Amino acid sequence: MKKTFFSLALAGALAVSAFAAVSSGLKPGAPLPAFQVVDVNGPNKGQQLCYRCQYGIAPVAAAFIKSDAPDAAEVVMGVQKLVDSNKAKGLKSFIVFMGGPELKGKLEKMASAHKVSVPLTFLPQGPSADDIKSYEINPEANSTVLLWTGGKVKANFANPTRAQWDDISKAAAKMLQ
Repeated sequence: MKKTFFSLALAGALAVSAFAAVSSGLKPGAPLPAFQVVDVNGPNKGQQLCYRCQYGIAPVAAAFIKSDAPDAAEVVMGVQKLVDSNKAKGLKSFIVFMGGPELKGKLEKMASAHKVSVPLTFLPQGPSADDIKSYEINPEANSTVLLWTGGKVKANFANPTRAQWDDISKAAAKMLQ
């Protein structure tokens, strides 16, 4: 009886953890299509552009954050730290908030409050625009971090936890070798 209960409890726990795992974003090896953003605080402040295009084949850490994600500031600061520690190796970055122009004020405040130099951006036509759909960002994910170089995804992290930032840093270091 105890063995059966334990087996059922374990199976239930595995099912819950499988359900809780969210898949989001292009997978390693996938090519990266162009998409438009509006820069709120970066070198192209106020302009609509394609950072994917501008960075070309350079190594990039990009985050895609749900507009109401409770951990948004934590993800922004994680990317900022990653870029700061790898700037000499040429790591580029930008952060896309998965919403439209209504986010501009919120992003300006975040950039100022946290002294963010990584470009914070929003989608000019919102998350339903055709160009961003090709990135397969799951609307259930609070955040998705993609690492890429040479125009292809090298690593993908959906809903990264604090512990996973070490894995993201290791993946970035491997990509930058």
